[in-house]
Amino acid sequence: MRVPDWQQAAEQAAAWVYPRRCPFCDRLLGPDAVQGGFCPDCAAEEKRLAHEPPRLPETEHSFYALSQALAAYYYDGAVRQAILLCKRGGRPWYARELADRMAVRIWGAEAAPRPGLRPQDVLFAHLPAYQCIVPVPPHQPMPGVPGLPALLARRLGLLFHIPVETPLQTVRGSSPQKSMSRAERMQNAKNAYRCRPGADLSGKRVLLVDDIITTGATASACALELLKAGAVDVTVAAVAATEELPKEKRTSTEKSK
Repeated sequence: MRVPDWQQAAEQAAAWVYPRRCPFCDRLLGPDAVQGGFCPDCAAEEKRLAHEPPRLPETEHSFYALSQALAAYYYDGAVRQAILLCKRGGRPWYARELADRMAVRIWGAEAAPRPGLRPQDVLFAHLPAYQCIVPVPPHQPMPGVPGLPALLARRLGLLFHIPVETPLQTVRGSSPQKSMSRAERMQNAKNAYRCRPGADLSGKRVLLVDDIITTGATASACALELLKAGAVDVTVAAVAATEELPKEKRTSTEKSK
């Protein structure tokens, strides 16, 4: 279902009143914005951190129950800063630009011609036939405050004209995984998520959305629950993945370590 033209017009008007900012450095985006989403000063860093190809190697993650895992960037440098500011620094508006970068980097969308516009959906013809988009729920939800995955999912839903559903929830008592080892993450995540009672995803191909993929434990656990609810296929996509940067993408300081 296509978004009414008035919604797109409202977005453009809002961009005039509240100018968009570069998610990588917070600079106001002007006519010189690169692909309508980030400033020229961040162009080299954006390209350096791009995950090419976007499909994640299973050699660096532990995936199960997923058909594939995708990420737009490596979790490093300006990308890491943008995600942390969006999550902890009270700058949720970055989610829009980050989701647009996912559309361009992962699915080959044509970038927006200027700030405030959407990537061109005419080039989404090769997009797999996802029936719905599901965000990974936060470990510690705050009433009335959507997590970054939910903000990303909403934007991608607008771009792809695919409904966003929220069948997943975090099981009370599960522990945050930030300081855990790979083995501990896998074990903890297996019992950390479930689908809400009555959730029905029968026959659906699901796009699961997260902000960061580290070990793959969270995405895999969520995918398993979605399959139990009837989904026939689950792909996860994230802004970034925690992996060792290829040598050619490391800075001179990183290479010397």
